[in-house]
Amino acid sequence: MSTATRREALMQKIPVGPMRELLPVGPAYPLVGPNQATIRHTIQAPAATVFRFLEDAAVWKEFLDIDVEWTTPEPRGVGTTRTITANNQQVDETFLVWERGRRMVFRFDRCTLPLRAFAEAWAVTDADDGSCELAWSVAFDWIGTGGRAGANAFRAVFVVSGRRELAKLAAIVEADPDRFADVGGAA
Repeated sequence: MSTATRREALMQKIPVGPMRELLPVGPAYPLVGPNQATIRHTIQAPAATVFRFLEDAAVWKEFLDIDVEWTTPEPRGVGTTRTITANNQQVDETFLVWERGRRMVFRFDRCTLPLRAFAEAWAVTDADDGSCELAWSVAFDWIGTGGRAGANAFRAVFVVSGRRELAKLAAIVEADPDRFADVGGAA
């Protein structure tokens, strides 16, 4: 069974609950919160280029298979909101950090998943050879079935599928690094 199939199978087992408010965690949460995980991937493009890809809703659909709707107008920054839909689940997010070309951190404000809190950090760091390292960090407080075992399974699937998804993002960026060259200046 492929990683994508395992993730989809796990997500389909999680019942779609009512939209619930989550704890309003801060920007450090994805690095220090419970069930924390960070995965890294080298992408053969500058950090500013990769960040521009992450600003585009269609790109998220390409590499994560999620639908993204930006719910606040540009320019994007701290306080920007968006709604994510995937596998019949819905998430409303607020951005806590927006350092264009370098880092974004967002938390889930409301969702249909069995979570008490959840946040992600995406950081891109330039390397001397023209590539960059993308670090994707998450932390979450699970309230779903299975208790600790359920949280461990959710985290493990994130790590395994996340590696594959970052490789997919790298392939998308590397295939057409100039795709967003006219957006926000040169990389």
